[in-house]
Parts: sequence; structure tokens; C-alpha cells
Amino acid sequence: MKWKNYLVLCALVALVVSGAIVLVPGLSETLETRLITFLSTNAS
Repeated sequence: MKWKNYLVLCALVALVVSGAIVLVPGLSETLETRLITFLSTNAS
């Protein structure tokens, strides 16, 4: 995969995830909980 395609793909994924967090309340809570759990588990 070329760099330009990769960067476009990363930008699209970031936009989709951001839009889902803003527009879907249950999904945002789930993502937040999983992210906090992941960060607290791997912090040490």
C-alpha cells in the first residue's frame, strides 16, 4: 500500500470513529470504558 493511500485510510478511520463517538451515545461510553481499562492495565 502506498503512503498516500495509507494516510487517506487512516484519516477516514479517524473520522468514522470520531463521528461514531459524537453521534452514538452508547458506543462512546463503551469506547471510553475500554480505553480507560486498557490504559490503566498497561500503565505500569
